[in-house]
Amino acid sequence: MTKYLKKLSPFVLIILILITISCRENREQKKNSESVETVKVVNFDNKKELAAYTQMNLDSTHPNLLNPQISRSEYDTVVQSWKGLHHDLEQYLSQNDFNWGVKDSTITIVQKIYFNPEGKINTYFFRVINNEVTEEKKEELAHLIASFAQNHSIGIKREEPFAQCGKTRYLN
Repeated sequence: MTKYLKKLSPFVLIILILITISCRENREQKKNSESVETVKVVNFDNKKELAAYTQMNLDSTHPNLLNPQISRSEYDTVVQSWKGLHHDLEQYLSQNDFNWGVKDSTITIVQKIYFNPEGKINTYFFRVINNEVTEEKKEELAHLIASFAQNHSIGIKREEPFAQCGKTRYLN
């Protein structure tokens, strides 16, 4: 192989080296991007998303830690984590200039949030109860939730995946 390399012009040799480096970087980038878990955000009003969410049957594999019978001794910690999560999300929405686009003083949302054992969000289901909130605002909310959830976790870890579910009111 060395005698072939000697016959190649320096220009061709440089091109081959760059291609080799580029391919290696692409493989590493692909490997790194696969290790980043994407968060699935499900808007109740999107029938296609709702159907896919329903088929996942996450409630059967993710016990709701806000059920006092499940988290007996940790219940206060779980409640605090729920409050903290929603406070952080509300702050994130504010920092990103999210506006609900309605006159209501509060926005009520039913949410089911599914976590991996390390407390990172895997799936975030939401249903906006206020009828005046537009589909566009719900889609914008879904994108912001996905962005927020990429880097947010709660301070609870378990051996198995878990969920927290409930109704939250956000100030408008």
